[in-house]
Amino acid sequence: MFRFLHQTEDIMDTELTPTQMAIEFLRRDTTVMTPAQYLKKLKLLELEFADLMALSSLEEIDLAWRLGIH
Repeated sequence: MFRFLHQTEDIMDTELTPTQMAIEFLRRDTTVMTPAQYLKKLKLLELEFADLMALSSLEEIDLAWRLGIH
């Protein structure tokens, strides 16, 4: 009787994005910020998390941390 044009399944996506990680980081930050400061910090954290997530191994992440790159 009725036809569905598209059938979708509920797929649980467990892959964290740089944005999700930045938001979680800021959610735990107790620093009082204006909305502009919050957005600026969010964008900077997104870039840092994206860079770190692009590294291919824990050794590279550890090296970046020890060098103070991130």
